[in-house]
Amino acid sequence: MIIIVVMVLFVISLIMAFYSMKDFHTPQEISRLISLRKIRGTIIFFKDKITHYSSSSSSTST
Repeated sequence: MIIIVVMVLFVISLIMAFYSMKDFHTPQEISRLISLRKIRGTIIFFKDKITHYSSSSSSTST
């Protein structure tokens, strides 16, 4: 019975913590770094290998 009460309190506290984070924003520098490191392109799955075609250049990597 105590375990159920603890689990319910834990779930409620997680929900409250999630809703309190709505006004939290990441700093602009971190957002810029994340957006710069995004990989754009197409991933093609073959039977024997996986190939990534980058949209910024014509080179491929496996």
